[in-house]
Amino acid sequence: MKAAFLYNFAKFVQWPAGAFQNPSEPIAICVLGQDPFGRSLEDTVTGRTIDGRPLTVRNISNIAQSARCHILFVSSAEHKKSAPVLNEIKTPGVLTIGESSDSVAGGAVINFRLESGKVRFDIDIEAAEREKLRISSRLLSLGHIVDPRK
Repeated sequence: MKAAFLYNFAKFVQWPAGAFQNPSEPIAICVLGQDPFGRSLEDTVTGRTIDGRPLTVRNISNIAQSARCHILFVSSAEHKKSAPVLNEIKTPGVLTIGESSDSVAGGAVINFRLESGKVRFDIDIEAAEREKLRISSRLLSLGHIVDPRK
């Protein structure tokens, strides 16, 4: 289920100019830490494109490997390190996604959570702005909006 969410998130996010080196550069989905998806994420994105860009999946073990990631999923196994990890990302334009109760507080743009046995997600507007990401109103209407400024 979360693999499908990652693909769909990419369809409703607009990255800033400069996030891609060229018009055909793939949208790189990176998984930091223990991969909870198995083959499901790769199976979900293989052969698909968004705005003419193919999608690729990379598993990474540390933040230094996150260069050229457009979506960074921080697994729950990394939750204790997620805030320091997210603070190390210096280039705007990374859609960060977590799955722990403190992911949004740690700076993630989107956080998965379980509610009544269903996967739901929170969207941190301030984090999205900091990353210079434009999130479609359609996606915003499906998530729970978190805006620490209010």
